[in-house]
Amino acid sequence: MLIDNITIIICIVVLLLTVVSVVANPFFRSVKSNRSYKEEGCELPPITVVVLSQNDVEALDKHLPLLFDQDYAPGFEVIVVGEKGDLDLEAVLGKYADHKNLYTTYIPKRSLFMSKPKLSASLGIKAAHNEWIVMLNASCAPASDKWLQSIARNIDDNTNLVVGYSNYKDDVKPYRRFIRLREACYYLRSAARGMAYRSTGANIAFKRSEFIGKDGYRGNLQHVYGEYDFIINKFAEPGSAAISLDPDSFLHQECRTKKTRTEFCIANSHVGSHLERKSRMRLTYAFDVLLMYLNYAALIAAGVYSVVTGRWLALAIAVVCITFTLTLRIILVKKKCRLFGERISAWAIPFYELSLVWFDMLTKLRYMRADKHDFSTHKI
Repeated sequence: MLIDNITIIICIVVLLLTVVSVVANPFFRSVKSNRSYKEEGCELPPITVVVLSQNDVEALDKHLPLLFDQDYAPGFEVIVVGEKGDLDLEAVLGKYADHKNLYTTYIPKRSLFMSKPKLSASLGIKAAHNEWIVMLNASCAPASDKWLQSIARNIDDNTNLVVGYSNYKDDVKPYRRFIRLREACYYLRSAARGMAYRSTGANIAFKRSEFIGKDGYRGNLQHVYGEYDFIINKFAEPGSAAISLDPDSFLHQECRTKKTRTEFCIANSHVGSHLERKSRMRLTYAFDVLLMYLNYAALIAAGVYSVVTGRWLALAIAVVCITFTLTLRIILVKKKCRLFGERISAWAIPFYELSLVWFDMLTKLRYMRADKHDFSTHKI
């Protein structure tokens, strides 16, 4: 067995890369609540749930009963915001007209100077009677009847934002849910340990007075999308955001077509390019992905070189390291799956991780080719 300086260098390099690449991993970093979770019976604030309904009347019809059935003693109201003249929407709302805590408000069919999602959110927030707002899309379903209670139990005097977890429902392809899960690890950790950046979708709570007092979406009105992300990004302060990791607080989102999911990814890319504090998040993401690919490339290269040159110790170390890498990365993802209630096959995880760069490149290419007018209203 040949043991020389080259063998020693190969062994050291692959061992170091293996350790560093596993640590530089969003699934390795802990995601922990940064607030003392209030026990049952503690005083909680009344809440207004603002539901944004945009071409998803069927989903609204399915999910409204889940909102009305919330077990929330302090009291809550539900404000549905939709488009004026939508007869299907009016028919659905008519079915639930006997609910005293249901309110509706409408936006005009044409909105030239402000995005419809943001106009809907603004009107719903201003119509609210309570200080704390929880906002979601009609396509989102609470995980349980304790959803509101679980979100509210993270609120204290030092909190102005609560960011919850949301992902697609189980009928959406696992790869899409894996991408959302990975993003959540970045965003929730950022909110818990420093300053909230953005979220994976709906499921945020914030103060009505702060939204109105700081002029709501002023500064990003020209962007059609990002009604949740811009609230988090604009109103976040150091240590002011709480995250909710209780499974009861999760939201599950419908996304019925591949086209809808693709459009969301492209819009998400546009919004991300206009958020504050994006450089640090992008650098962390790029560093994690680069080290993962570099580790795999180094292990394969070391293995091939060791076979060709007869350095069997280096080959053994390379085989051990790649086995360790694959096993540990799978274990780390499965650990986060248990935390967030996701079901993703272990065998698929390495392929999902290795495809990240191609997924990002494809999304960026689609965004570059897209008509930028689809993402902006008239200049303000």
